Amino acid sequence: MPDSNFLIGKARARMLMKYPFFGSLALFLQPREDTSTPTMRTEGFELIYHDEFVQGLVNTGGISRLMGALVHEIMHAVLQHIWRRGTRDRDLWDMACDYVVNQIVKEQGFQLPPGVFISDRFKGMTADAVYNILLQELPPKFQDEADRVSGEIGPDKPLQDKKPEGRLLDDHSGWGKNKSGQDESTDSNTEASTWKMRAAQAAQDAQQRGHLPAGMIQIIENILYPKLDWKQALASFVQPTRSDYTFIPPDRRFDYVFLPEFGSEGLEDVVVAIDTSGSVWRFYKQFISEMVNIVYSYPEFKGYIAHCDTAVQLFQELDPDNIPMQFKGSGGTNFRPLFQEIEKRGITPSLMVFLTDGDATLPKNPPHYPVLWVLTGENKPIPHFGNVAYMHLE
Repeated sequence: MPDSNFLIGKARARMLMKYPFFGSLALFLQPREDTSTPTMRTEGFELIYHDEFVQGLVNTGGISRLMGALVHEIMHAVLQHIWRRGTRDRDLWDMACDYVVNQIVKEQGFQLPPGVFISDRFKGMTADAVYNILLQELPPKFQDEADRVSGEIGPDKPLQDKKPEGRLLDDHSGWGKNKSGQDESTDSNTEASTWKMRAAQAAQDAQQRGHLPAGMIQIIENILYPKLDWKQALASFVQPTRSDYTFIPPDRRFDYVFLPEFGSEGLEDVVVAIDTSGSVWRFYKQFISEMVNIVYSYPEFKGYIAHCDTAVQLFQELDPDNIPMQFKGSGGTNFRPLFQEIEKRGITPSLMVFLTDGDATLPKNPPHYPVLWVLTGENKPIPHFGNVAYMHLE
């Protein structure tokens, strides 16, 4: 039989022809044989394999089964599993990630080796959700951690003394480590962002050619634009626990942005802006409700309320006892005048919170302050700067 490197090349070539989305992503993983790796694994840039494992896949299931293994590794990288474990138990996290990925491999029509972790009950779930479920169900090894996470496990809710049936398809032993075995969080953030961009480009190319697999559109959208509730997002910006002004690492759902940590004395010049263009007029009551919620949830806020469509219709100091309850505007949508107004007034906001559907003309260059876009969740363009969260619409 040909050597494993040749077989992997053959599998990738077939994927490029029949499954271009997965095939193009497979090209980013450079094959490397490693006899210390029992099966196959990736840390994001190499496909590390044991020759006997690859040969075994082809012997028992042909190139199709090897293609399934490659898709398995690709999806671990696409879904950021390699870099998102954090302080969670490694064995349990690996298991949860395999449940998620194997379900996708199966739904995409690829072969899996027998006996791997797979269950329809986890269909559509994230690895985080599966991990939390497994944490409640596995033997006492995980009981202390389950107690810390949920606070619900105790004598009346014993953990099942049974481990789920199945085995890991790949070897995760090297995930999240550099050559010396140390975690590299900075490099990991860069690698995760690189794979996010790769997945977006591959999806765009495949979609333009009509070859984006069914079921992958929603997965890619969830990766690129996770629908984080605005209250969670705002909590990531505003942490009124200290009186100094520092910078904290970004939430994993946000890219390239270092979010300011505010103390009780630092919540000044906050701008709460509302899109008052015609396209969002039906959300009028919802926007007003959300604005009031913001103001009363964070009484430390000192700043301004603004209305904008194609022009600044309102810009006044924020007064919790005098919140404007009527829209001014309902024309087109151009937010550049509002950003210009803020600059003209010499204001450097600690934060701008903007309630909108996202369909607007924006400044070409982002401002020098953080912006949180609170979107209605419709199929509209995503602003090219700032962080995105979503409001719950009735």
